Amino acid sequence: MTRFLGWTAPLALVLLAASPAAFAHAMLMHSSPADQGVVRSHQVDIALDYDSRIEASRCTVKLTDAAGKPVALQMERSAKPSELNAVADGLANGKYQIHWQVLASDGHITRGDVSFTVVAP
Repeated sequence: MTRFLGWTAPLALVLLAASPAAFAHAMLMHSSPADQGVVRSHQVDIALDYDSRIEASRCTVKLTDAAGKPVALQMERSAKPSELNAVADGLANGKYQIHWQVLASDGHITRGDVSFTVVAP
């Protein structure tokens, strides 16, 4: 029995450390528009959905055009504690990049980008 207990604790620690949940960073699971997606409207509804609860009041979402110039976003409330929502209106045709930074409820910060192209009549 002592031999069994001697190796189970280290094994449990290794398995816990290897688990993605052990690190608890909020990872982007889904975005709308999708990364490298094409949007056929001058109004773009942005939804960023993460794999864990985020502190929305301490998160940022920025939009830039192909030249790196900031584009105005209207942030919207989300019914899900793991999602950020925004709307960009009056976008010209071209490439855009969403820059996001989120704070998970456990205090870890995660950053990333989502690129998309507007091709509207």
